[in-house]
Amino acid sequence: MKIGIDLDDVVFEFTRTFLDFYSGRYGKLIKFEEVKTYYFEEIFDLPLEKVIDLIRDMVAEGVAGNMPVCDYAQESILNLADNHEIIFLTSRVIRKGTLDSLKKLFPEINFKLIYSSNSYAGTNGKTKGEICKEEGIHVMIEDSKEYASEIATNGTKVLLLGKPWNENFQSHPNIIKINDWKEVLVKI
Repeated sequence: MKIGIDLDDVVFEFTRTFLDFYSGRYGKLIKFEEVKTYYFEEIFDLPLEKVIDLIRDMVAEGVAGNMPVCDYAQESILNLADNHEIIFLTSRVIRKGTLDSLKKLFPEINFKLIYSSNSYAGTNGKTKGEICKEEGIHVMIEDSKEYASEIATNGTKVLLLGKPWNENFQSHPNIIKINDWKEVLVKI
């Protein structure tokens, strides 16, 4: 099968890292469990441009390149790569260092890296659902309920990792809610 895998909060601990970075800059502590949306401008009470600047700063300062890996993600992806084609599909706005981070984490596998539009930041391009359809992706592993819904509506099965921001996702026959990477391997 072709397996699509999102990056932030699926492979890399983006939100926890970003919350720590924000706290260091503004002195305000926001707990991971309190993040009920991926619209960080709402969480931080900042304009979107300021949020994107914060992400740029995080990348420029090397923090983004050293994000921790989500529990069991690396081992699980290596396991899946033995029998399946891996396509990393991300809506990252700041792309610098992404490919290098993946090559460092997965030097032994051949994979594709594709960037989609970003509905949260309003960037243009093909949606994740369109890319899944074009690439013939059978299963997408995702953490965003909005992206999961759009991907599922386009006909691709989605394994939606449980996160605080997708607790109230809309049920869809192509979306299966899962708890962690161990469950991903069971479902696939």
